[in-house]
Amino acid sequence: MSKIVSISGIEVTQKNFHQIIIRGNGSEKFNNIIEEKTSIKPPSKNLEIKYDSNYLFGKNSPDQWSLILTGKKDHNQILNLVSSINVNEDLLASDYSYGQVYFEIDGENKDKFLNKLTHFDLREEKFPKATMAQTIVARVDCSIYNLGNKYLITCNKSFEDYFQKRLKDSADLN
Repeated sequence: MSKIVSISGIEVTQKNFHQIIIRGNGSEKFNNIIEEKTSIKPPSKNLEIKYDSNYLFGKNSPDQWSLILTGKKDHNQILNLVSSINVNEDLLASDYSYGQVYFEIDGENKDKFLNKLTHFDLREEKFPKATMAQTIVARVDCSIYNLGNKYLITCNKSFEDYFQKRLKDSADLN
């Protein structure tokens, strides 16, 4: 974890999370397998998220979910989880941990700050808590997770330096 921006009403930190992409049909069997492995029930609606202190689970599309492991895990634990999910022929899990970068935006002015980087409508009625969006932030395809008091943004690791610079540039505009 490293601080990217810390100004009045805004704190942006880069996080070190692991991510697993899971494909499946969302059946009761699918839900039971995932809940058994993670202790969190998969979201059923597109762009819905569920989270606790260890996991953030978002439904990206009718047959794809993102499981972000927010608790400290070593890579072997991630590989074991992926392997245990892939034992089931109805599911396909892939480790995306090293292909993604994660930024947490927190603070009372988080919407104002993020609006400098995206045209996405962050108002509660359009982007309620416990939902996610796939949109453009700082000209980069990203996923934004609305955790209520903060946002988690994830994008491709190849944009890490560029994205850090855009976050810092936006802080300088205050």
